[in-house]
Amino acid sequence: MRALLQEHPAWVLLRSRNAAAAVVLLERHLGAARRRLPVEQLADRIDDDIPELRRAGFELPYSGWFYVSEWIDEGVLVRRRAAPATSDTATETVELSDGALVALRFVARLGRPHPAVTPSRLGAVLDGLHALADEADPDPEARLESLLEQRAALDARIERARRGDSAPLPPEAAAERAREVLALAGDIPADLARVRTELERTDRELRRRLLESDGSRDTFLDDIYRGVDHLAESEAGRGLVAFRDLLRQAEHRAQDDVGRVLDSVHLAPPEASALRRLLPTLQDAADELTDTMTALRRALQRMVRSGELPAERALRRLLGEAQDAALAAAADVPAGTEMRLTLRLGDVAPRSPGGFVPHNPGGEDAEAPEAAPAAAPRPVSLTALRAMARDSEIDVDELRGHVNDVVDGAGRATVASVLAAHPATQGAASVVGLLTLAEEHGTTTGGTEDVSWRSSRGVARRAVLPQHQFEERVP
Repeated sequence: MRALLQEHPAWVLLRSRNAAAAVVLLERHLGAARRRLPVEQLADRIDDDIPELRRAGFELPYSGWFYVSEWIDEGVLVRRRAAPATSDTATETVELSDGALVALRFVARLGRPHPAVTPSRLGAVLDGLHALADEADPDPEARLESLLEQRAALDARIERARRGDSAPLPPEAAAERAREVLALAGDIPADLARVRTELERTDRELRRRLLESDGSRDTFLDDIYRGVDHLAESEAGRGLVAFRDLLRQAEHRAQDDVGRVLDSVHLAPPEASALRRLLPTLQDAADELTDTMTALRRALQRMVRSGELPAERALRRLLGEAQDAALAAAADVPAGTEMRLTLRLGDVAPRSPGGFVPHNPGGEDAEAPEAAPAAAPRPVSLTALRAMARDSEIDVDELRGHVNDVVDGAGRATVASVLAAHPATQGAASVVGLLTLAEEHGTTTGGTEDVSWRSSRGVARRAVLPQHQFEERVP
């Protein structure tokens, strides 16, 4: 229970210092049918709302980015990446976690409490209890007797309806029953969020099982290769499939029922709007979860069929060895100890264009288009490759040679003297590289100096920089 208190997102949110403001902001921007927003957009909207909440007395000293990051770290928000249809770049979005949905639902019930006991609710409980007792009774004679009683009651209702003696529910009772339906439906988004969390947990377990296997062609690996859907066979997957099938079977009847309720029952505008959006929201959520499960299944198959599984196992083993070494050294190496490991700038290892694998957006199930005739191989110049590398990286080796050349001749050098002796072949990038070397290996004089160079287009440039002096060769 202590771990649940400290780790469950619902309790973390409700116990936070600014819980009331957080509930208002999350419900306003991610509640109802909105569900998901890009991270930047959510942070900007919260920034717009913070002044209003401060005037209301809430202490919110930070910006929207701080609160969004904190909610992500605490598990209140779930961060996902989605590729928009109009762009090639992925967009990072956030949505409420299942725990956050539980917390918001709990607060909503506190703000709109229902009567403690209503006849309709008590009747639903008693009817459910009676149906459970009948269906669980092992005696077939007792079950038959119960069904005959139900048929007799239904025949009596039909006869009263034919005589015109049956009356509809009173308006207040009908409205109360509609609110109870909405209250029950309000718990479904949290249930679906838990299904998604469980599907992702199952996917991680399947991947871990693949990576921890010894590489032999066991039954589990063969199942994945053949396309067996272990996600759909999990408890969460079976629940999702049953939910989707039930929703599809009852779709048309439920739409008609919603229309009849709206025509005959007087509801407040927010309640009528929630009832009208009920089916589309559930259908969208079911479709999205189905797409998620399909994408996870395809990713598992791609992982096995691509032949990259041995490399993934090797990487996992190396990471485990590195973690073990770090844990072994933790007792002797204090936290914050400087690790003298550097990466040299300009070290570019060009790869062959044949090493790039085109991405198939349709996954393994899509039919690949006919391959175009392969073009004749063209010779690749090493000089051209080096020129391409220089366009994206600062040539530190060249700059180091220029500095050492001036130091060997004059005994000392500055950035200005190096540029006077050797032109900046990469324009401003050469100046930045020299200044970086000066800060690392030179000595500051406390003064400034004028430096000049020509850009890659031949335009004269000039700047005033802090003066550093090289007194020995740069290693």
